Amino acid sequence: MAFVLCLGMVIGFSSTYLVSAGVSGWLVLFFALLVLGVPVVAALRSNGRSGGGD
Repeated sequence: MAFVLCLGMVIGFSSTYLVSAGVSGWLVLFFALLVLGVPVVAALRSNGRSGGGD
């Protein structure tokens, strides 16, 4: 999980450099959203699995 968050920080900070280096803006956006979505999905799945809630 820490690796995914670290990768997200690197993509977020270097996105302008990646785009100026010729990487597609859509590809950078896709990876940023993918990295953002992984912890959210993991949290939702762990919440559903624990049976906790209201």
